[in-house]
Amino acid sequence: MKKRFRRLLAGALTVLMCGTAQAQVELFAVNVGKGDALIVRAGDYTCLIDTGKEKAQEQLEVALKALGVEALDAVFITHTDKDHTGGLKWLRESDIEIRAIYASRYYPNTTEKKHQAVKTAKKLDLTVTWLGAGDSVPLGDSGAVFRVLAPEVEIPDDEDDNSLVMMLESPDGRMLLTGDMEHLEEAALLASGADLRCDVLKIPNHGDSDATSAALIAACSPKVAVISTDSEEKPGTPDPGLLRNLEVFGCVVYVTQDVSLGVRVTLDGGEVCAEAVNP
Repeated sequence: MKKRFRRLLAGALTVLMCGTAQAQVELFAVNVGKGDALIVRAGDYTCLIDTGKEKAQEQLEVALKALGVEALDAVFITHTDKDHTGGLKWLRESDIEIRAIYASRYYPNTTEKKHQAVKTAKKLDLTVTWLGAGDSVPLGDSGAVFRVLAPEVEIPDDEDDNSLVMMLESPDGRMLLTGDMEHLEEAALLASGADLRCDVLKIPNHGDSDATSAALIAACSPKVAVISTDSEEKPGTPDPGLLRNLEVFGCVVYVTQDVSLGVRVTLDGGEVCAEAVNP
């Protein structure tokens, strides 16, 4: 399967070439194995969406340093799984300034007191802002904004299906960021009638077979898809059926396990480019 990943990646490198100019909007998916750690920059605004697992701290630290990140305007926690929150303890004890913390308003498998976002906010003398469908977060004065599309209602007993799902909207393009959304939350999102068209789709739940239907791909019609996983940690990911569907829709696919540091995707003036980043 890894040969298939490399073939997809090689195709992407020939199709999408990044220039040297500073892009208006950038997504950097750090290779933290099976987990998510997404650095988003828009103008002067920089935020982190999820923090990977605890043992991936070093990789996250290297990526932040490589990008010159000394302060985060916000940290967003899509849901409470450890492969999305494990880096918070290190982050809140680091020298990196954190100015705001956001999280999904539904977290059925834990309590507010035990929520890692709450523990981090308390440590930093901040307050968590809980987000759900209909909320929005401007990305500074960049002209970009996160539109929160889900969760709309709580889905019991399932952290993944209460993931924070956000559309990054900007004059330069759109990115759909999906946490670990599975089919139940996806079905509710599709039924909501939200405009899901995007240039970039962060594939939910590490490319597992329990997420990302053909209907979602069709609704999004992305040019680039990013999958954050490690097939040794989570066998079967990315799911071969998912990869076939993405190919059918003409989407270029990047998988974080195929690169050393991470995958950078940028939007600038309506154009999309993507590249593997190796230190």
